[in-house]
Amino acid sequence: MNGPVVIRRQAVTYPDGSLFGYSVHARVLSESLLTPAAEDRLVSEEFDRIDIAQLVGGATTLLGATDAMVRGDAPLPPVPARLVVDVSPGSSRLAGAAEHVAQLRGAGHGIALGSFSGLDTQVALLDQADLAVVDLRQPHERVAELVAMVHEHGVHVIGRRADNTERRTLARELGVALVQAPLVGSPLQEGDRTMSAGAAVHMQLLRLLSLDLPEHAEIVRLVSMDPELSMRVLRTVNSGATGMRRHIDSLTQAVAILGPRRLSTVVSSAALADTAAPMDLLWTVVTRALATREMAGDDVGYTVGLLSGVIGALGLSVESVVTQSGVSDEVAAALLGFGGPYAAPLLAALAHEHADESGVRAVGFDPGQVSRTYITAAAEALDSAIRAVPAAA
Repeated sequence: MNGPVVIRRQAVTYPDGSLFGYSVHARVLSESLLTPAAEDRLVSEEFDRIDIAQLVGGATTLLGATDAMVRGDAPLPPVPARLVVDVSPGSSRLAGAAEHVAQLRGAGHGIALGSFSGLDTQVALLDQADLAVVDLRQPHERVAELVAMVHEHGVHVIGRRADNTERRTLARELGVALVQAPLVGSPLQEGDRTMSAGAAVHMQLLRLLSLDLPEHAEIVRLVSMDPELSMRVLRTVNSGATGMRRHIDSLTQAVAILGPRRLSTVVSSAALADTAAPMDLLWTVVTRALATREMAGDDVGYTVGLLSGVIGALGLSVESVVTQSGVSDEVAAALLGFGGPYAAPLLAALAHEHADESGVRAVGFDPGQVSRTYITAAAEALDSAIRAVPAAA
């Protein structure tokens, strides 16, 4: 039978962490053999069903194209900004591949050579390419050889799987222009930063806002301790997104009007304000939170996803966050990887972000369903992040 189509989205960033765009690829999970034409059709149908703008915002899109798209037999899905067509190794072997790529370039699209391994058919296309994607998991000598080959043609390299310090260091040493990895790290990857006083306030607020009956006065007190956060809260409540017709000057009123969920987004935006891509990090963190909540089946899952995202984005020590924020034992267990009811949903979210379908299955979730959950969560999270933008203005 035909399996589901999993949509994979990962950030492509510059060495300083600022955003270049998003890589969006689809993979058919099938229990039976499918012809390439059948896989192409399933992927095209899935792209027709989703709005890619809700996965990439207004950023450049590096799209994994099917053979039919490369040949011009199937339309490329619409994207909100520049489209870079990722030509797979299989597509590079198509008859007339050079002519097909030339037509894509003539239509104004960028060209990337996906999973570049030095195939003769790929090398033949380098002179028409803007980018080539090299997997950093290969032996260092092989990565260096492939990067040098691409650079000889004046083409920039995207280092794929740059999801640990060793691979990111290798990419910098080899002059790799861009890297591809989840934009927000996992709390299970040991962070070494302890929390600043400001970060401690933010984490305490996120914990309080997750409670069934948050203590309003204590939330107002903590917000007021951070002048920048106070300004963000007031700017957000007066931005027009809340529908208020009169100006609000009172933090007490502002906190009540925003409510726990929206206020937690503003607090997260303040925590991420000094990062290289604050808007996209906030979007990613809230997406993880919403997806984890959906898979967990209750709002504690949202807290687990949100805290894990902020911890991963800032490279914080999980132990310091757990100790200083006072989260519940169940939330702490999930963040520390010790188990409990929220560990599996968080692990499924992290596996999906790392394009690891076997990891999703290992914790009892269906990769296709998790993919669909993420697509829905990304759309809702984008709206939440955009509403929080006035707080950062």
